[in-house]
Amino acid sequence: MQESIQLVIDSAPFLLKGAVFTLQLSIGGMFFGLVLGFILALMRMSPVWPVKWLARMYISIFRGTPLIAQLFMIYYGLPQFGIELDPIPAAMIGLSLNTAAYAAETLRGGHRLD
Repeated sequence: MQESIQLVIDSAPFLLKGAVFTLQLSIGGMFFGLVLGFILALMRMSPVWPVKWLARMYISIFRGTPLIAQLFMIYYGLPQFGIELDPIPAAMIGLSLNTAAYAAETLRGGHRLD
């Protein structure tokens, strides 16, 4: 029992470091996702049909596929086209793109035209 408690105490700094890193990645992904989501929401409400269509396609693709598949496509798929990303920027881009699709629909749905 004492060994288990000591193991938790010894691991605490690593766990806290991981928690801080996770929060940074999540907050960064949400920030960039909300910025892009706002732009997408404006595009989605545009009267110009090609702009509206492009936003609808983006939102449908990113909301209709699992996040893990999107992350794999960004990290493992982009090198097939000569674009190599480190894991952290790839994760930030993937989270931002996914968040943007959901944020765009939330913002568009919250905008009420009277």
